[in-house]
Amino acid sequence: MPDIYDELRERLDMFPQGFPRTESGVEIEILRELFSPDEAQIMLFLGPSPEPVSAVAGKMGRDEAELGKQLYDMSRRGLILRFRVSDEEALYFLAPWVVGIWEFQVENLNDENIKLYEKYHEEAMVPERRKSKAAGFRVIPVEQEVQEDSQIETYEKVSEIIESSTRFAVADCICRKEAQMFGHGCDKLLEGCMMFDMAAAYYIENEVGREITKEEAKQILAKAEEDGLVHHSSNHLGKKIFICNCCGCCCKALANVTKHGNPDAIAQSNYYAVIDPDECNACEVCIDRCQVDAIQLLDDAAAVDKDACIGCGLCVSSCPTEGITLARKTGDEVSPIFADDAALLQTVARDKNKEYPFQ
Repeated sequence: MPDIYDELRERLDMFPQGFPRTESGVEIEILRELFSPDEAQIMLFLGPSPEPVSAVAGKMGRDEAELGKQLYDMSRRGLILRFRVSDEEALYFLAPWVVGIWEFQVENLNDENIKLYEKYHEEAMVPERRKSKAAGFRVIPVEQEVQEDSQIETYEKVSEIIESSTRFAVADCICRKEAQMFGHGCDKLLEGCMMFDMAAAYYIENEVGREITKEEAKQILAKAEEDGLVHHSSNHLGKKIFICNCCGCCCKALANVTKHGNPDAIAQSNYYAVIDPDECNACEVCIDRCQVDAIQLLDDAAAVDKDACIGCGLCVSSCPTEGITLARKTGDEVSPIFADDAALLQTVARDKNKEYPFQ
């Protein structure tokens, strides 16, 4: 008879993002640490689409009131997702491992579970990411460096994401927090993961992040740029519910590109940096600012590796001689972007011979 945690692992692996098996079995250790056997059983009756408690209780043959309390508690601990219809009613559904359960544990990290999470990331999620060329994250350039471009798309503007949202939250970056706990973190902005609207509501109610104003959101983005962090959001044209501000030294999204040699892991922006060698004074500020090592000093002037450049614009905003600009990509140079989140996830699923949404 299969172990309930093996069944739960298989259930989570149905997501396009995956939750694959490892030889070490570290994923089962993680699941046992997060879920009781009864909670693992409940997970087998939840799907990727929101459902009322009554529907889940009906499938399980459970008392609705009792199950409702359990589902709420699980959602408070970041194990499942909750969408509140009203003050009295909430819908529940499965969360993937990433982006999902792992990120929701940012306030529950300790010296033991971070070892499990890091081991699983290296053994399972890094190779899993290579199975699809569809990038889930897309770089958003520093807006002041492209604002004069009349062709700039709305998804390339952090201001559009802010202005189209009504509720805002911020949380610690789990990548930088784990790195600090391991003793090799950086000094860049820690409280830098931003959520909007329904995602903000989830983070606020579950006390994973704190509520902020629109003006505070703008200030955090400005601080992120000052610290040399790269803005990322979902690689689709639909409503954005988060912005991650990533560093090249700690963050796992950029590490897929720099450390693990997988350039398909993130979608570059529609721009790339160009350095005027006549204006360059070889100060190396841009080299220090680049989070993906795309700039090096050649013949007393900095030079950009166009293929490696992700088009974030951090080097442009910090150049003391104003000798760097962002140039627009054309044709096949432009990274594909998906119509919405469903199209993105379905593409990843097809690449892995999975069906999404699953039952």
